[in-house]
Amino acid sequence: MNGRQVRTKRPPTVDGIPVDQFIDENADPLWLHQNELWELIPVENSTSSFDPVPESVETEDENGVPF
Repeated sequence: MNGRQVRTKRPPTVDGIPVDQFIDENADPLWLHQNELWELIPVENSTSSFDPVPESVETEDENGVPF
C-alpha cells in the first residue's frame, strides 16, 4: 500500500507445526498439569478413576490378620 510493506497475520507455529498440535504431540503430563491443560492429560483405561488400595499391596499378613 502506497509503496510500503504490509504485514500479514499468521498463526503461531513451532517448527512449522501449529502450537496446539505441537503441544499434543510433545508435552508430558507434568508440564500439562503445571500449565492447567488437564483436558489433554492421557487417562489410563481403568474401571474406576480412584483406586485407594491397589491389588498388588497386601493388607493382611500370612495369618489373615489385617495390618
